[in-house]
Amino acid sequence: MSDSVTKYFEMLEDGTIKGTSDKKTTYIYESPDGGKTVSRRPFGSDVDEREVIQKPPILSEGDKKQAYQILIDFPEKAILEAARILKAQYGN
Repeated sequence: MSDSVTKYFEMLEDGTIKGTSDKKTTYIYESPDGGKTVSRRPFGSDVDEREVIQKPPILSEGDKKQAYQILIDFPEKAILEAARILKAQYGN
């Protein structure tokens, strides 16, 4: 167990801090790639218990080029309106 986790449990035992009395789980959130992929695991658990909760979008290089071309070819207001329409239709 890491030093910080060990210290946390020591502080719980001596009453310096209070643990949660309800059944809520406290999670540690981690991202190895600056936020593209996000995983979480219960506080104090092994790293093997991680679950991925957000995966990076999968875009081909061709899709990325088309997106940049749209930014070049159309005015910002038109692009923002198109994004609003897509969001209303598909969510997210």
